[in-house]
Amino acid sequence: MTALPIVETQSGDVSAYIPTNVISITDGQIFLSADLFNAGIRPAINDAQMKAMKQVAGKSKLELAQIASDLDKATQNQKRSTIT
Repeated sequence: MTALPIVETQSGDVSAYIPTNVISITDGQIFLSADLFNAGIRPAINDAQMKAMKQVAGKSKLELAQIASDLDKATQNQKRSTIT
């Protein structure tokens, strides 16, 4: 099943209750910008990550890399199973 929820925010504030819930249940988001649209840029997709998201993602990437390097050699050498 595919869903494409569309949420309009007040002044681009994605920290409100409904936008944060939609973000938490979807795999990816596209942020459209009224400022970009008004500047004649179409599609008006804001491709920049918010500062807070960059900080969280950077920390998570570091933690995941550390976990991977802490695995013993036997675990590191295992092949991932595939669904057939």
